[in-house]
Amino acid sequence: MSALTLRIIACVSMLLDHIGYLLAGRYPFLMPLRWIGRIAFPLYVFLIVNGFRHTHSRPKYALRLAVFAVLSQIPFTLFCDHRVFYPHLNVFFTLLCALLAVWGTDVLRKGRFTKYVCPLPALLLFAAMYYSPVRIDYGTKGVLLAMVFYLFDGKPVLTAVGLLGSVYYSRLLSLAFALLNLLRGRGFAFAPFTAWELAQSCSLLALVPIFLYNGTPGKLPKNPSAAKCTRLAFYAFYPLHLLLLYFLLK
Repeated sequence: MSALTLRIIACVSMLLDHIGYLLAGRYPFLMPLRWIGRIAFPLYVFLIVNGFRHTHSRPKYALRLAVFAVLSQIPFTLFCDHRVFYPHLNVFFTLLCALLAVWGTDVLRKGRFTKYVCPLPALLLFAAMYYSPVRIDYGTKGVLLAMVFYLFDGKPVLTAVGLLGSVYYSRLLSLAFALLNLLRGRGFAFAPFTAWELAQSCSLLALVPIFLYNGTPGKLPKNPSAAKCTRLAFYAFYPLHLLLLYFLLK
């Protein structure tokens, strides 16, 4: 599979997820759309890491994500909360943080002495997002997934374990503290997984197209301007489809 194919799969699965988000409450038979949608975010993070490796200009790449993060904010808040301003940032901000985490790690990793502290940028971004008073869509999972795809490239087993750990890291921490309390004689208190939490395991299905990725960009138009417009169209799909769904289904 080419990068173009992965982008198409990511867009389609995201669209199905958002249709399910809007309608599954009234029509429970549409809930499988949300399960399918679980593959979108891992695919987008993988594409961000892959783009980081192949881009000609990392600053321009980061700037592009930042611009679309700003442009997508109002469509996102309209879609999620039916108002223009709301303290919940869209997924482009998460993808930007994921890119910065990988970028900072990559820079330190190439230094003679800084390679020993190369995870520091990712840890700092993780902490900043974790303790941020402003909610960010998918939040810290984006940084964790980006580091999984960056560090475990070409290692399918570690990638699968890392993806699952990124999705369930908060529950794993809760389980660790519950076991610690049990050892201290304070009893074991651990809430069972909800149906929605279990559905997050569908994220593993994203590994199928990721492992089938052949390292090629795909058949883009030969004209450079047309090729650039095609790439930008995939960015624009996010805010445009949110606006379309909002106006169609409000």
